[in-house]
Amino acid sequence: GASAVIVPRTRFAPVKKCNDLLLLRSDAYVITDDFRPVLNPACGGAAPVVALDSKKYKMVGQLEEATKDGVPSLVDCKRLTIKGVVRMGRSTRFVGDVSITNKSDEAKFISGKIENATLDVSEEVGLGALKPTVVATAPIAGQKPGTSGLRKKTKEFMSENYLN
Repeated sequence: GASAVIVPRTRFAPVKKCNDLLLLRSDAYVITDDFRPVLNPACGGAAPVVALDSKKYKMVGQLEEATKDGVPSLVDCKRLTIKGVVRMGRSTRFVGDVSITNKSDEAKFISGKIENATLDVSEEVGLGALKPTVVATAPIAGQKPGTSGLRKKTKEFMSENYLN
């Protein structure tokens, strides 16, 4: 008693990778009155080609993190290539052929209109959490719990690693 439901390809846009999902969520696609995703007429009949870093955007959660401030505009984009961890939002607008590279481990935020550009944002200020550093310390002579440290001379406070 099993039966199959035949759904024509005009009823959906296939999503195999995060590249496809970003494109579908962007303004390059519009949803019709009968709830079909179709290419935005402003794209001129050709969908932008999106190539996200396959290691950094393999899972949907990684794409969600990259677009947590909103999905960028791709309606005027021809090709978008992103290598490395990049964050973007609804204030980001890609136009023409855009390539962005981030070789650092820290996420970089891209905003505004980026038009026909090849950017390396590796050295830009990032968004990542502070990275911990290990500082070797040693007990300070005469230091006791309570307020005893407040009675020390300024020179003592200025010594290395006293206030860290």
